[in-house]
Amino acid sequence: MNNKIFEMFVILDDIAMGLLLLLHAVVVWMNNKIFEMFVILDDIAMGLLLLLHAVVVWMNNKIFEMFVILDDIAMGLLLLLHAVVGNYIIPTASQGPKFTKSLLTEFRSETHDLGSGVDLICTNKTWNEMIHTIWKLNTERSQCTIASGFGVQDYDSCNDGKLLNNTKSGGSYLHIPFFSKADEGLYHCEAVYRDGSYSAEIKLSAEVPVSPQISTRLDIFRNGKREVVCSAIGGKPAASISWRNKWNSSATQSSTKNSDGSFTMESRLILPDHVPADNLSCIITHPSWTEGHTELIQALNHEESTASFSLQYSVLSVCSVMLMSGFLAACFILRTSVRKKRNKVWRPIYAMSTVEPRGPS
Repeated sequence: MNNKIFEMFVILDDIAMGLLLLLHAVVVWMNNKIFEMFVILDDIAMGLLLLLHAVVVWMNNKIFEMFVILDDIAMGLLLLLHAVVGNYIIPTASQGPKFTKSLLTEFRSETHDLGSGVDLICTNKTWNEMIHTIWKLNTERSQCTIASGFGVQDYDSCNDGKLLNNTKSGGSYLHIPFFSKADEGLYHCEAVYRDGSYSAEIKLSAEVPVSPQISTRLDIFRNGKREVVCSAIGGKPAASISWRNKWNSSATQSSTKNSDGSFTMESRLILPDHVPADNLSCIITHPSWTEGHTELIQALNHEESTASFSLQYSVLSVCSVMLMSGFLAACFILRTSVRKKRNKVWRPIYAMSTVEPRGPS
């Protein structure tokens, strides 16, 4: 083949490749969610070097042999850089992002309460340092992937409410809004940042739940106000309490953490005047019970409670009056007895000291 024709093909090939790489850099810059900044700079440099190579081949002069050598060395280094950078950029729409190779994987175990929100942190690197974060989940529910970052297109094959969020300081974490038994399993994460990469495998398990003890009572105050109280004592995690009634009335709830880590939930509901005589239902749910199971607690009928309270108050009042009357009677009898004894003692003394008057002598 004619050398001149071959050189022309080489020149056209270099020009075309250089222009395509420059065009590729522009496209990547316009949509930088697909690739990272290193690829953009790499493509620009390779495009310029290929154009320079075309100029050198066209001039074909001994003076430019040194430029050709330097050009080839620089291009070789850039190709190596492209190979390294390209390892981080292998997402596919069907399979999701793949992991890069990390030299160190940290193994951790975390335990959380059922029904609570869980935040899993992969690394303490801030978002402005991160290139991408990938989470691979192997749970009882499913095997799926969640990823986000500059080097990876946002991806979520879990579709169950889990999210990648950022803290105010810029840290990244995986948020599980409602932790259930189906979320137990292995959570493998990888964070690629400017200085390197980090991976961790987190074994996530649920805290063994403790069933609460249930109690109800009706409080009646001096002003006639009536308040029914429903309590779930010693539950772990805390139980949920609701009321089933036929009138519009809001309940007041309080939660107390006990020394053993359990919780005591208490819900108070004010009974309005002249409410129906139907039984009041306190409904309690807890993760330790079967899914969908509710514990129905029948509170005392308020009319029966009021009558019982009135009867107890009446009995107590009568007993108090009888006790007070007995005490006063005993005091009266004791005082009368003491007074009689005193009269018996002084009467003989007075009689002995009395002298009969003498008649005239």
